[in-house]
Amino acid sequence: MCKILTSHLKCGESMKTSPAPQSSNSPDEQEIESLVEMMEWPEPPAPINFQASTSPNTTDFYLLTPASSHHVGDHVKVLIMARDHRGHPKTYGGDYFKAKLHSQSLKAAVTGSVTDHRNGTYTASFLLLWPGTVSISIVLIHSSEAISILREKRENRYFADNGTTAEVECNVIPPSNNVCTYHDQGTSERWYCTHPLNLPCTAYIDHSAGSLRKIYTPTDAQSCLYRLSRYKPEKEHKILSRVKPITVLPRSNERGPCTPGLMNLDPSGFFYQDVWISRSCRNRPFPDSVSASSCLHGRVLYMFGDSTLRQWWEYLVNFIPSLQKLDLHVSNIAGPLLAVDAVKGILLQWRAHQKPLSMNRTRVQDLHYIANELDAFGGGHELPVILINCNAHLIPFPIRVYIRRIQTIRDAVVRLLKRSPKTQVFIKSGNTGYLYAHGSDWLSFQLDTVMRLMFSGLPVTILDTWQMTSCHYLPTQLHPAKILVKNEVDLMLSFLCPQ
Repeated sequence: MCKILTSHLKCGESMKTSPAPQSSNSPDEQEIESLVEMMEWPEPPAPINFQASTSPNTTDFYLLTPASSHHVGDHVKVLIMARDHRGHPKTYGGDYFKAKLHSQSLKAAVTGSVTDHRNGTYTASFLLLWPGTVSISIVLIHSSEAISILREKRENRYFADNGTTAEVECNVIPPSNNVCTYHDQGTSERWYCTHPLNLPCTAYIDHSAGSLRKIYTPTDAQSCLYRLSRYKPEKEHKILSRVKPITVLPRSNERGPCTPGLMNLDPSGFFYQDVWISRSCRNRPFPDSVSASSCLHGRVLYMFGDSTLRQWWEYLVNFIPSLQKLDLHVSNIAGPLLAVDAVKGILLQWRAHQKPLSMNRTRVQDLHYIANELDAFGGGHELPVILINCNAHLIPFPIRVYIRRIQTIRDAVVRLLKRSPKTQVFIKSGNTGYLYAHGSDWLSFQLDTVMRLMFSGLPVTILDTWQMTSCHYLPTQLHPAKILVKNEVDLMLSFLCPQ
């Protein structure tokens, strides 16, 4: 089941009735099926039983191959032993853990990688990246039983014409048999609305978030299993262990400058004294507006994405006093939002991506497909900086919907780079902290993994905000605090101005 979104219709809408769908043998469809197969997750044996589900209270972890001393650059591994609510060892995998190495006094942290051995045990591996005393944290985000529920559950509109209005359901999946189909010629994507009574399909006017489907049945809600899929940060399922803090000794580490197209390492970086330090390159802080505006001098930045990318636009506008916002008399939710510094030749624009979107009432004409926006850029001497993200609003939908959207964006990026090879393109990853009923960090993680696979091998820079938001000591939330946004923006600026 999917999230319901609300849309409105207006006369003159450019989208037209769609042609027949693509052949299942097309390269795009073959890629979709391949990626869906890669995202398969271990299923627990049926039927699902709450007492047999993984419990953080009985699960434990142990240090593997303890050493007499540890240095920066060494690896530390722990073995996670999953147990159910009765304390019995699990015999199958599929649990989703968050592993973190941290030093609270140093405001330092880094994510760990977790390997599922499919037998109830997991190995969490950590790279020691700073000297001092470090502690290991393992949190059970979702048991395999909870993920089984989430996976099963994953898969109101306005019309106006001559004073007559109607509100109907719209979605990326036809909500009924009698629908208006809107086909975008540029991307071949489709959007469906239930046909309103006494109004034509050409009366599309506005879009907004509607209600949420009750994806859980009354039986689900009364069951203990319902609690499995409802993860709350204030009730983090932290696993207790006898593993003591580790003392790490220093060692030199040289990094090169941040250049476009660098591959992210795992982990991609770590926090130290509240500053993100990339492992891939020598990123640097931009502590004041002078340094940031100097880096942006003469640059035009176009941001296409959701509200987590809008945070970057808002941060820069508030951080650099010389940037002046221009009132375009549009919704701040959809944009476009524009800010300029005419003296230094800086232009910043943010625009929301196309539906599906959960937002207040917004005019349909203000919502554009990212791929179409990219295709509008010329080549030659025009060298804009492109920043893209697309994750949170597509979490509740079947993964094929997301893959299709990223296909159109990726292919448009390829076309843009052919026209203008020196254009810098940044892909902002998803954030952790999706804690709503219709989603979770596991669902977001799947989309983020797909995005990285689909952009691999291209001369673009993926900015890993997933790990940044995952390991920081502040409470996890989809829209992170200012200190995190600053570090995200500083990382991007480090690629624009590496020296």
